[in-house]
Amino acid sequence: MTLDDKVAIVTGAGRGLGREYAQSFAREGAAVVIADVDNDSAQAAAADIREGGGRCIAVTVDVTDAASVGEMVAATVAEFGGVHVLVNNAGIWGDLERAKLTEIDPGYWDFVMAVNLKGPLLCSAAAVPAMREQGWGRIVNIASIGAWRPSGVYGVSKLGLIQLTYAMATEVGGDGITVNAIAPGTIDNEATQRQVPPAVIERLVSQNAVKRAGTAADMYGMIRYLCSDDAAWVTGQTFAIDGGFTFRP
Repeated sequence: MTLDDKVAIVTGAGRGLGREYAQSFAREGAAVVIADVDNDSAQAAAADIREGGGRCIAVTVDVTDAASVGEMVAATVAEFGGVHVLVNNAGIWGDLERAKLTEIDPGYWDFVMAVNLKGPLLCSAAAVPAMREQGWGRIVNIASIGAWRPSGVYGVSKLGLIQLTYAMATEVGGDGITVNAIAPGTIDNEATQRQVPPAVIERLVSQNAVKRAGTAADMYGMIRYLCSDDAAWVTGQTFAIDGGFTFRP
């Protein structure tokens, strides 16, 4: 498997897991686009990759805005000549406001849905024409095992993303494009530490078959596979990457 001739867009890649995914793509030879609403973090992440010898640009994007997403894809094509991989990583998690569904502010509901569900839709729709033109594309959505547990608006948005993954896969499979998702479990990163108390993290990890929290490398292994030619006949699927926390027949 080689990524030397591939161009990968990773949204929400200015920091956290997205930044580590982008760095991993770059280390394997892909040209990478760091797409993030925070221009400063995007520029810093892209500079790190270039300093390491990688090909990378930063693009400021609001994934909830179709025009902004279109500009992201246009900038990618202008710089690197195409789009092969899209990782829809941008989402609301670490800064998520907890609220019961019966009490949530409707405006906040709309905001979370716009970023976590509408964002991947807009980014995918913008990238598909370039992928279709080259007859090859890989879209990977970052869902969550929260989709299968009571977890408020976050879980609802991620369950919607799983359905979006399946539905879009059926539409673009004939164009040589696959669409899959990963559903991370408990990850040892800053966002989870902000959102989940240490005692709860410890309890969740104790329920894993593999008794530790996940890392970016654990997630990237599956992302990397799904973006390869080896996964050409794998599409519409959601893979729980959670140390054996989730069992779904």
